[in-house]
Amino acid sequence: MKNKKVVISGSKSLYVEAKYWKKKFEDMGYTVLNYPHECDGNLEEAYKKYFEDIKNCDIFFLMNERKGNIEGYIGASVFSELTYAVMTNIVENKGIKILLLDMPSMVLFCYDEIIKWLDKGWIGFYKGEEL
Repeated sequence: MKNKKVVISGSKSLYVEAKYWKKKFEDMGYTVLNYPHECDGNLEEAYKKYFEDIKNCDIFFLMNERKGNIEGYIGASVFSELTYAVMTNIVENKGIKILLLDMPSMVLFCYDEIIKWLDKGWIGFYKGEEL
């Protein structure tokens, strides 16, 4: 039906939440190429596959849920994934649809950059419906 490919990004410590989103999107007919999970093998190979999957996806979903006392949490690794998706669109004109779950907290190091990208329309928000 949809046959669109999704990469879910987010903190690996939110593994339970990642599994929820993976199932939700698969139940909606999307193919989930990758999502946050523990690496059981070679970390370099895991990173390589994750970034290749970002490059090959139709939709990049950043599940920036609450982590600890920080709403809309985005850590350094996740911000690098988001940056890669944005730059892949800019440099290679890929057309990846980039969606955040929540507004990032103002205390995050990447807040200003994300606001700039939102203002430019390079990223948007998941609105609780189809991607």
